[in-house]
Amino acid sequence: MKKSPRDEAVDDIKRQTKSSNCSHCKDGFFFALKNLPDGVFAVSFFGLFLGISTTMIYSQLSLFLKYELGASMADITLLDGVVECISFVVRIFSGPISDFLRERKLILYVGCFITLFARSFIAMVSSWWAVFFVQSSERIGNGIQATPRDALIADLSPSDYRARSFGFSRSMKTIGSLLGTLVAVQIMLLTANNYRIVFACSVIPVIIAIFCLFRVKNSQEIKGNTQKNEKRENPFKKKYLKSFDATFWKIILLALISEMGHFSEHTFPLYASEFIATSISGITSSLVSCGQVLMCFPIGILADKYGKRKLISVCMMLMILANLFFISAKFVTVYPIINVCAGAFLWGAQTTAVQGLFLSLISERVDFHLRATAMGIYFFMLGIAYMSASFIGGKIWDAFGSSYAFTYSMFFSFVALCFFRVLLPARLEHPIKR
Repeated sequence: MKKSPRDEAVDDIKRQTKSSNCSHCKDGFFFALKNLPDGVFAVSFFGLFLGISTTMIYSQLSLFLKYELGASMADITLLDGVVECISFVVRIFSGPISDFLRERKLILYVGCFITLFARSFIAMVSSWWAVFFVQSSERIGNGIQATPRDALIADLSPSDYRARSFGFSRSMKTIGSLLGTLVAVQIMLLTANNYRIVFACSVIPVIIAIFCLFRVKNSQEIKGNTQKNEKRENPFKKKYLKSFDATFWKIILLALISEMGHFSEHTFPLYASEFIATSISGITSSLVSCGQVLMCFPIGILADKYGKRKLISVCMMLMILANLFFISAKFVTVYPIINVCAGAFLWGAQTTAVQGLFLSLISERVDFHLRATAMGIYFFMLGIAYMSASFIGGKIWDAFGSSYAFTYSMFFSFVALCFFRVLLPARLEHPIKR
């Protein structure tokens, strides 16, 4: 029986209401968490245990270098900048290898075993140069597994869920970082500031992370993107490089400008030690992790709903605000550590989130089989920017003081925000279908 126009209008309103309600549910926190791909959970727990191990070392490394090995602030920031740059440089090679072999999981194993080997020696070092050698080796392992891991997350996630998948993965990794910092602080209190025991214990979570990889599947096992006997080709062939168009390089340029404001976070415990006891100043690393845990996944959800481009600009504003909190701590007479804590929280809230947003955008601008290669280029440029920022920030800190270093950071965040509309036009919200 044919419906009247009035009945059809009522049915149409009901359909629209139902669709609106479903859309609202899909934007909810718990719905978004429940409906993440299974592979994303497996990779995220892998990152969680690596995060525990990494932060057990890094939350105490700057204090160890200064108070036990007698390193200067410039030495500390230079070491951190160089070894992080090594990690980022390695990623530009691990990405194309991952694309060429069409194998993510094997490369993750290789990176983890190198990390495990290097961290077995960190508790034995007795000089700045020994720390540099061990940390460089550890960062090589980190760089080998980082790009295939992020490419795997992009492979396993549909476009509508990609930002929140990256957000969840980074949140889990920084939950590990938070736990690692708390464990390190507790060991420090129990052992009368014995840094070497902390470093020795950091090996255990790496072993657990390796076992977690047994639960991870390669992307082709799930999505069926490749055939077993498909010919493997060099991802740098000219016909594939056309995928790296002007828009891709604009994204890279904006990420580079933004990263120039991110000098080493491992200076935060030293800055906090000006206001509180050294034994608990590592709590600022916990606050950086708290910012990532509490904000990274929600920012990803909002990015999937309102657009990654808009949330990138919000992250840049949060970075400016974080630096303002750090600077103002010098001028506050009552509990200045509160300002330091607020700055550390906001710094962490945006740093990891904005990287996930950039990775999500990049994964939508290039061909599937070039995804890890594109991410490797992104990380390589970030490594150069991070090393430069850490070197410049450390020199400014030593010569003029911490306030000028944070002003330098805020300047580049402001510049990135100014170029935001030019380098990230609104059309980027629509991914390219290849």
